[in-house]
Parts: sequence; structure tokens; C-alpha cells
Amino acid sequence: MVAGTWTTMNGIENLMNCESCKANKATIDEFLDDNEIPYRLCWSCRKRLVNYALRPLELFNLVAIHGHAYYLHDDFYDHDTGVATQPEIAVLEVDKFPFPDFDEVKDNLERLIDYAFVQYFMEARVISQLMIFDRGAILEIIKRKVDYNAAIGYRAYEVAAKVVGPAAERWIRQEWINQKDNQLLALAEAVAACLDFDEAFSLLTAEIEEKDDRTLPNNISALAHFRNAKTLDWIEKVASRIHTVPTAWGNLAAVSQFDWSRVQKWLLHGRPLSLIALDVLGECTTTKNRQNRSIRLQQNPPTLIGSPDPAVIVENSQAYLAIDSVPRTKQAVKRIANNLFETED
Repeated sequence: MVAGTWTTMNGIENLMNCESCKANKATIDEFLDDNEIPYRLCWSCRKRLVNYALRPLELFNLVAIHGHAYYLHDDFYDHDTGVATQPEIAVLEVDKFPFPDFDEVKDNLERLIDYAFVQYFMEARVISQLMIFDRGAILEIIKRKVDYNAAIGYRAYEVAAKVVGPAAERWIRQEWINQKDNQLLALAEAVAACLDFDEAFSLLTAEIEEKDDRTLPNNISALAHFRNAKTLDWIEKVASRIHTVPTAWGNLAAVSQFDWSRVQKWLLHGRPLSLIALDVLGECTTTKNRQNRSIRLQQNPPTLIGSPDPAVIVENSQAYLAIDSVPRTKQAVKRIANNLFETED
């Protein structure tokens, strides 16, 4: 499509510059990645985009608008430097289009938010710097970005959760009401952080319960943002719907104020709660990071409230083997003992 008059993110109708280089006029609308809005590009940037040969600043500019879509994915670029890693044509004049540095953008709110949207994992220093700015101003910018391109909502909701907080309550509630399929996990952190606890917990658990039993292990991580023992009560409530017990259940329970009395209760209850309890003990006694441990658990290692002497934990977990000694439970009990007494697997 030849360039026409568009409504930009600022609500201004104008003949837009290329979203990538921002130097040339956009002359083509390119629908890629099943996006609902097109990439608006000059011909040169269009060629570089489809050949995975964007210059660093061009990558930054496009990801800030379109998110981590296929043609902008980290399979093809280093998102810390913007360097193309698998270009299909030569990447020219790279030095003229440098990737923005944190120190260069930290005092410019619009550009700092762009920086946050470009990162695969938003850094703590970015969050801390955003906290300096007015929450209302941040909210207006992220709302505007989502209004323009809903595909980047996942990062806007993270900013709302980690920076804006309750000031974003009305917006997040409306986003929840208007959500599309499969947005539960994208919105969960913001719902937990921006809404009243009781409302947020009710919304998320109701959404999880509405879905098929097979989806439970994939969706329950939404409740990890609460870090609240009420989640454990909810697990007990839905226990009859738990047909397999992947580690997701133990990970969730471990960050939800699990205490020793509940360990004993769940071990006596039997499956599935007993298996979850063993996984919780494994996580709460782990002192070294494992490669397969979730980022959430690596950053905030869980602890067992009211933890007794290590020998008591091992004794109780080993006693469970008298009623359930399949390989999985044997391995779980062995892991607990190894963690507590620093023995080799």
C-alpha cells in the first residue's frame, strides 16, 4: 500500500515517517507475523526487515512498537545490542544507527519506556528508573502504546504491575473485561498488583476454573503473583481436578506461604496434595540454583514457614514412602535429603 494519511500513536493524522529508520517517509504497509497493524516502512527498511538485517537502532524502534514478533525475534538479533545475528543480506552502516544506551534514555520518559518494551526481561535498573517518574504520565504512555498496537500489551501490563500499581486499577480492570483468548497469564501480574486482593484473586481463580482440567498446570502460575496462603486453600479446593502433578503445582505452592503444618496435612491427605508437598519441600530446601529452576524461584527462593529441624523433615518425607514408593516419590525424598545434608545425587 502506498503511504497515505494515518492516525499515529499521538492521535495526530500525518504522513508518517518510516517506523524503522524514522528518516524516510513510509511508503508501504507490510502485514507480517499475523499482526493486526502493519509495519509502516520505507522500501529500504522493508527489505532489511524481511532479510533479518535491520541496523541496531532500527530494531529498537520497531520492537518498541511491535514487540518481540517473529521478524524481530531474538533468534535473529541480540536484543542487548541490536546486532543482527542471522542476516540474509549485508547489514550496512551499522555505526550510524547505534542501539540506545540506558544512560542515554534514562531521563527521557518516552524513550525509557521504549527501552523497557525492547528488553526481553525488564531489568531492575529500568524499573527503578521508571519509579522516579509520575505514575500518571507512565500510565498514559503505556495505554497509548497498547491502543495503537494491542500485541505489546504483555509488556505494558508488566510496567503497570511493577511501576504504576493501583493507579492503573481502572485501566487494568477494563483490559481484563476486554481481554482476548489466552491473555490470562499476560494480565495476571497486573491484575494482582493493581486491583484489590479479593477482587483480583476472585477474577483469576474464576478464569482458571472455567477452563478445561488439562489447562490447569499451564494457567496456575497466574496465582504466583499473590504469594499468599489463600492460593493453598484454592489448591485444596480444586484437588479433585488435578489428574497429573507437574512441578508447576509445587512451584506455585512453594511461593504461597507454605508452612510445615500444611506439609504434614498434605502428606497425610495423599495424592495429589502429597506429591505437591514433596515438591514444595524440594524447592524450599534447595540452596543452589539449578538450570531448570524457574526464573521466579531463582530470583526469590522460597522458604518453608515454621520449618523444623532438617532431620524431622527427612524423617517425615521418608515415612511417606511407606504408602507411596513409586520412583517419582523416591526421587523427591532423595532430593530433599540431599538438599538438607549436601550429599551427592
